[in-house]
Amino acid sequence: TGNDVMYLQQRLNLTGFIVAVSGPGSMGNETKYFGSATKAALIKYQNANLVSLGITQGTGYFGPLTRELFNAK
Repeated sequence: TGNDVMYLQQRLNLTGFIVAVSGPGSMGNETKYFGSATKAALIKYQNANLVSLGITQGTGYFGPLTRELFNAK
């Protein structure tokens, strides 16, 4: 939980990896909670960037590889 999760949701929403269409997590209604919707959006982001991340499948874990790529864009 925290502002870092809200920022993650904002970036995911802005780049087309939608956390939620409406309600909590939707664009303009991002939250500080990392739940299943955030994880699902993060997996979509990871799966779209498999080669850049050097992984074979998205996991929804916002670890060092994903953070590095996320911060570079």
